[in-house]
Amino acid sequence: MASSNIISRAWNQFFFTGFSGESLGLLRMYIGCGLLFFHTYQFATVLSLNPIGAMYYFIDPIWYFKLLGIQYHVPALSFGMYAILMGATVSMILGKNTRTSIIVIILCIFYLKGVRDSFSGDVHHREIIPMQILFLFALSKCGIVHSRDARQLHIPEGVQEWEASWPIKTMQLYVALFYFWSVFAKVGTSGWVWFAGEGKIQEVLILRSVRWGVTDQGEVLKNGLSFELAQHPELIQLFSILVLAFELGFPLLLLIKSVKLRLAFIMGVTTFHIATFVLMDVNFLLIPFVYLIFFDLVPIHQWLKTRAWPLFRRRLSMAG
Repeated sequence: MASSNIISRAWNQFFFTGFSGESLGLLRMYIGCGLLFFHTYQFATVLSLNPIGAMYYFIDPIWYFKLLGIQYHVPALSFGMYAILMGATVSMILGKNTRTSIIVIILCIFYLKGVRDSFSGDVHHREIIPMQILFLFALSKCGIVHSRDARQLHIPEGVQEWEASWPIKTMQLYVALFYFWSVFAKVGTSGWVWFAGEGKIQEVLILRSVRWGVTDQGEVLKNGLSFELAQHPELIQLFSILVLAFELGFPLLLLIKSVKLRLAFIMGVTTFHIATFVLMDVNFLLIPFVYLIFFDLVPIHQWLKTRAWPLFRRRLSMAG
């Protein structure tokens, strides 16, 4: 009985305390701003097509396109869906019809991701974390704090601590476990050799160093830095051990109370994503915007509003 009470208290302490309604509303706003850049970056290839161009069949439709019977691409429809996506994201930021806006964002992402990944059957997973965060936002009361709906409909902006905390804490837990279980995914596909100096990472470095570099004269080196690193298995071994350590240790971030230590850990993970993008073309470059979920944005927002923004306006007026 005592042990069950301890577990129950720990459960409640973790999931239902720590954040205010203002924290949840601000997180919705700032994550929404990050999504504006994320959407543009992720679906740039779709937008590079001629909007009034011809329709054509997909080479290898993604599984849910096959299920729905979507077999060909309509360029104008993709541009329309992108416009709706960006509009719904702005609506989410403003807190206008928040839950409906989030649902629209999710549907648009499903369609545009399906289009992009159906061109060649090369399925990407960069939207997984943002999609889960959006789903939790849709289930929460994030739309009645710092929102136009609350002001126009005179909805009381009172959100209890437990109502604000559980979606944010669930987001944190999901992201932490996403990295934690990725270790077992690597081991399941490549074995522990993935973390060896002359294993999977070295192979990927060599392949990516000549990616898209095949001509009539042979392979052309596209990334000299990747190729040079591939010649040093001891550095690759160090790199792989660091990856193993931070992915297995990511759940420990949930126990760290110090903001500075959390920030240091997050900066390390961000550096990892930048490095893998530069060296291996693993395109999780913009995913660090979701790490905002690990911080209470109330003091940050207050500082931006009272100090950073007035300072920026003064300098802008002086420059003008």
